[in-house]
Amino acid sequence: MIDDRGPVVHQALLIHRLVELRRGNGLTQEKVARSLERSHAKLMRYEGGTQVLPKADLDALLDLYGVLGSGRGRKLQEIGRRARDKPWWYPHRHALSVEERYYVGLEMGAARIRQCAPALVPGLLRTRDYAHVLCSMVDPDGEVERLVDVLMGRQGVMLTRSPVPEQVYVLDEAVLRRVVGGPGAPGVMVRQLHHLVERSASVQLRIIPEEAGLHFGALGGFTLFDFDEGLPPVLHTEHRGRVVASKKEEDTRAYAEAFDRLVEEHALDARRSLALIEHHARRLQNGGGASPDTGGEGAESPGNGVGEAPAGAGADQEPAPPRHLQTTNDRTSPP
Repeated sequence: MIDDRGPVVHQALLIHRLVELRRGNGLTQEKVARSLERSHAKLMRYEGGTQVLPKADLDALLDLYGVLGSGRGRKLQEIGRRARDKPWWYPHRHALSVEERYYVGLEMGAARIRQCAPALVPGLLRTRDYAHVLCSMVDPDGEVERLVDVLMGRQGVMLTRSPVPEQVYVLDEAVLRRVVGGPGAPGVMVRQLHHLVERSASVQLRIIPEEAGLHFGALGGFTLFDFDEGLPPVLHTEHRGRVVASKKEEDTRAYAEAFDRLVEEHALDARRSLALIEHHARRLQNGGGASPDTGGEGAESPGNGVGEAPAGAGADQEPAPPRHLQTTNDRTSPP
């Protein structure tokens, strides 16, 4: 089977394995750098993932760790080759920030994607029209079509990966109510809502209704990437336009637990989530109308799933976001 996880995840996997080998041999970074006659700073860049390992340096490390020429060494050489490949988005790299390239690279190689979206439809679920409106707002004088093309490319990669990664999305009902495109062009949002209904056949979609009140996701959107082969998960968060990335176990664990609580305590079950999406699509098609929870004619509240806690249960018990996350950039990432 072709390994289509992309260079970013292959680079992470290579680093993970090399660090294991170094520690297994009882070597420090300083000792390795001296043995290879390389600077300590260069080895730190290699292990930190900020610089791709050239083949010559990779072979030198494998030789030092005693695996060059072995089956294990050959596998790592193949991973290294894939880490040096150009990603599919390489022709569009100038339209993406460093953080956005990293995000797209993680997305390409993740085994599972869990995303909480309190304000906008997640990137992998957007229609072209919906994405065009957003990109025109973010970068009105830039290459809007190229940004949209990159997004459509991301979606295409997800649909053709084998196996397709598990995807779980939690959306606030505000995402369904927000008429992207404006009241004068409701068709953009109607088509987007119909697209969500279609995508619900292949991804997990859960909606947090308005009556759930304040919840952890309202603090800002976040995405958790999980990987195979022992790679640790990576967390991406957004707050006031600040992009934050973390691999720290305490961060990824805290947000994973918060995501589970959103699903179990606040969100509607899958069937009722789908019903709420369809309701808002009909409401827009009809030029407005009563909300499901207003008791308007023909309106029916989706409610919570059987056996689920009432909406809003435990809303005042959500943990605050970890304070020690590392801010990386002011530009909004592409979730």
